[in-house]
Amino acid sequence: EMVRVIADHAASAIANAQMYERMQRMATTDGLTGLNNHRYFQGIFDAALGRAERFGRKVSLILTDIDHFKTINDTYGHPVGDRVLKRVSAILQENARKTDVVARYGGEEFAVLMEETDTKGAYHIAERIREAIEKEPFHCENGLFNCTVSIGVATYPHDAATKAKIIDAADQALYKAKFQGRNQTVLYGKMKEQQKSSS
Repeated sequence: EMVRVIADHAASAIANAQMYERMQRMATTDGLTGLNNHRYFQGIFDAALGRAERFGRKVSLILTDIDHFKTINDTYGHPVGDRVLKRVSAILQENARKTDVVARYGGEEFAVLMEETDTKGAYHIAERIREAIEKEPFHCENGLFNCTVSIGVATYPHDAATKAKIIDAADQALYKAKFQGRNQTVLYGKMKEQQKSSS
């Protein structure tokens, strides 16, 4: 009887632990892509900036957006659009470093947070991601098609000193990449230098 009770308690404890793990995963990851979700990413970003400020380190942020994603959905259908999101997510994970944090930022937008990484290092990773996605063949009923991404990069503390301003800087650079023709990486710092020299 005692053995049965202990076994029941052990089984119950294992089931509870598995359920807790599932709940944790659901709270921190995006259901479609399996990447970190937006909310969880924000917490990681806060912690990374705290460390960077304390130890005088750099932190870079990549914001990337799938080009013409609405057209992909409208042309090939939402199931194909979902497959594109999943594959782009996988490519981001494959080409980011193990220490980088990759997240689905919202819709067809993704973020990569890179601790102890300057603008040059972030640009190298951003271009690696962009080129890998550009080369990837995507499948639909009518055959193969390609898709591209636009990328904006900002670095703490060089480009901005707060989380909100770093996100805004990366977002401005991303917008510039789209405005200039898409499928490219724009560095916020370089963008500001060009604006100064042209004014």
